[in-house]
Amino acid sequence: MKAELAKHLDTARETVAEVDRIVSTHSYPADRRTVMVMGLLSTIIQHHRSILLLIKSGGTFASPCALARDIVKGLRYGLWINPCATEEQISRIETDDEFPFSIPEVIKEIEAAYRADPFFEDLRNRWGAQLYRYSRSEIFQLGRWNIDSGCGLHLDDGEIREMTTIATLCVVVLAAKFLASQGHSTDCKLVETLAGDYANQASYKCPHRGTEELDAEVEPE
Repeated sequence: MKAELAKHLDTARETVAEVDRIVSTHSYPADRRTVMVMGLLSTIIQHHRSILLLIKSGGTFASPCALARDIVKGLRYGLWINPCATEEQISRIETDDEFPFSIPEVIKEIEAAYRADPFFEDLRNRWGAQLYRYSRSEIFQLGRWNIDSGCGLHLDDGEIREMTTIATLCVVVLAAKFLASQGHSTDCKLVETLAGDYANQASYKCPHRGTEELDAEVEPE
């Protein structure tokens, strides 16, 4: 692994570790909404750790990509439950163990809820195209599979940086909005600053498409 990529992965790990530390400094109520969002946040933090471990251990990248897709999904569900879900919908999730809306419907409600949030809008405008890419459910990316002594899905360093950047920003965004909903505005701003610093650093290494390409993306059901 090249030193530049290793440094990027270390920065991603340190950023999420600091976010986890900040979130862990508070106690939270045991209502269903809070428990669900906290559970989703804890899960995607664990997925993030696993992605970094799998990449550093070498081999193919199908499992890290699958975890990255789950992180994106966890972010969306967490952002939706946080301000949007009604008590009836939360009860339905708890009872039926499924979400009452499709992904496109969830995204529509999230964007309406956070439209006036400059932090959310800035990251969405800068990284929305990549986030949409990693939400796709297909396991097969035919152009990236090799048949040789190390057969499997292969990504170059730039693609690995992009994937881990998206996964990291998903964790940080959900943590920031969760802290805000719990009334911890100071720590929310601290986490948003971490996100901004990380995104600025990552943007130099991860060239990405403009927001005009978002309309070309097709969201999975």
